[in-house]
Amino acid sequence: MSDSVLVASNGAPPIIGVSDAMRRAVERAQRFAISGLPILITGPTGTGKELFAKHVHTWSGRQGRLVAVNCGALPGDLVEGLLFGRRRGVYTGAIDAKGYVEAADGGTLFLDELGSLPTDAQVKLLRVLESGEVYRLGDTVGRVMDFRLVAAAQDDLRQMVSLKTFREDLFQRVAGGIVPLPSLASRVDDIVPLALHFASAARRSINSAALLVLQRYSWPGNVRELRLVIDRASCLSESAELTVNEICEAIESAAIDEIDRRGPNGSRSQDGRRQELLEACQANGWNATRTALALGIGRTTLFRRLKSVGLSLRPT
Repeated sequence: MSDSVLVASNGAPPIIGVSDAMRRAVERAQRFAISGLPILITGPTGTGKELFAKHVHTWSGRQGRLVAVNCGALPGDLVEGLLFGRRRGVYTGAIDAKGYVEAADGGTLFLDELGSLPTDAQVKLLRVLESGEVYRLGDTVGRVMDFRLVAAAQDDLRQMVSLKTFREDLFQRVAGGIVPLPSLASRVDDIVPLALHFASAARRSINSAALLVLQRYSWPGNVRELRLVIDRASCLSESAELTVNEICEAIESAAIDEIDRRGPNGSRSQDGRRQELLEACQANGWNATRTALALGIGRTTLFRRLKSVGLSLRPT
């Protein structure tokens, strides 16, 4: 097993990383998984919350299914019926059907984007967690359920509690164990092993210059965005090795703008970027073509950089 594989595949993709932050997250998730406590996984979008939920389900040893539900994607008028089930005739066209909670009986219920759950559904979920019984819409008799709850949120639920948009009593119920996942930009050491893992899956390698570009980008979409960039670059490449050209094209213009703003050790100051451009322009007689070549960029990128720091090319 590779040194960068923190958790080997167990029906879910492996968790890749070498950073202390990810090692701590895996260890914390494993401890909570065997405790039986409800788990709340937090972190920005694209950091791997559902991946962690899949591994938690395996570590817990539960024999039932993992039922994954994106609360933000549930139709507003059908949320309760989908989560808790419904009786025939409770509304026009309704038939007897069990909900996601019942489907997770004996297994794990993963509620992603928990902060998106409407208030009425929050109340009913709280009742299920406190009583262990689920009532289908229209039912007067509950059904006893045995499931493990794992929830995820990219928003700060504590702040939502303070703003009265999320119930405090429900927060206390779901946050038995909290597993925060760091952004990819805050664990730069993991970018290269992740990129190489995704490239290997696409039967590609990545040259050192392209790896440097990947390390210098801020990854607002986190691991999900990195995987997409590698897959896209693999489609663009006609060779087995991904280069700077394919990586930059895959990241696209918004990402290239971000790379332009960053140096090898992180963000540079506005004054530092301005001074670098000013010196390059002066050294090349304020000629756009020569200045761009000296900086190793295209003319369009040069003009964009100059504009961002309040400079423009004067006539030669």
